[in-house]
Amino acid sequence: MSGTAFQSYASKVDAYITGRPGYPTAMLSELPDVAFAIDVGAGTGISTEFLSLKAQKVLAVEPVERMAKRIPVDRLTNVEVAIASAETIPAPDGSAGLIMCATAFHWFDYTLATAEFFRLLTPDGVLALVWNVRDCRVSWVAKFDAVMDSYAGDTPRQSAGKWRQIFDDGRFERVASRTYSFVKPTSRTGIVDRALSTSFIAALSASDQEIVRQRIQNIIDSEPSLAGLTQFTFPYVTELYLFRKR
Repeated sequence: MSGTAFQSYASKVDAYITGRPGYPTAMLSELPDVAFAIDVGAGTGISTEFLSLKAQKVLAVEPVERMAKRIPVDRLTNVEVAIASAETIPAPDGSAGLIMCATAFHWFDYTLATAEFFRLLTPDGVLALVWNVRDCRVSWVAKFDAVMDSYAGDTPRQSAGKWRQIFDDGRFERVASRTYSFVKPTSRTGIVDRALSTSFIAALSASDQEIVRQRIQNIIDSEPSLAGLTQFTFPYVTELYLFRKR
């Protein structure tokens, strides 16, 4: 992975589990059923559990050990975990019918990671790039994003668009692009944890993290559409891009 900011996730594993959304079940029909799949940047296994429904065997690849240890391999009997990066994946050449990067691809060293994916994919194997993008058409989510943007700096992000060079990469043919409206049932704490589990927020000092906490809580308290609620939904747009190895 490029940079070291992603290592800050290790300090916010619980917040990550509480605050991060899953993926829409409608997306499953777009993914092929395969013998072996690799979940790259697996985190705490949110995407791994999703991918385990499409493959007989899944390798979850995650470089942050404290996150990888939370992947529920006791429940996911077809899953194995490797503490490794996207650029050095411990699997044989031509072994993966499907590689998925769920809200992760923007972190990787493009040249090294895509070379690994090309090595690992079977002939006509599929690469799925997925992101859960916060739905800023909702007013309070736009305010939430404005807080996040004020701290982001040059941290790798999906919105920066550098990852889009894959559209011009002759090794991969884009075969589909899909979007899905998606909501995560959550709580007040879950909304705050979504902010605190962001890499560049987790890397802040404790006092600055407390400022972020207060800013997010103020958004919740001042938003008329959230007034009086004890349970919330966090709206997302899930973006899926499918590529086939040429």
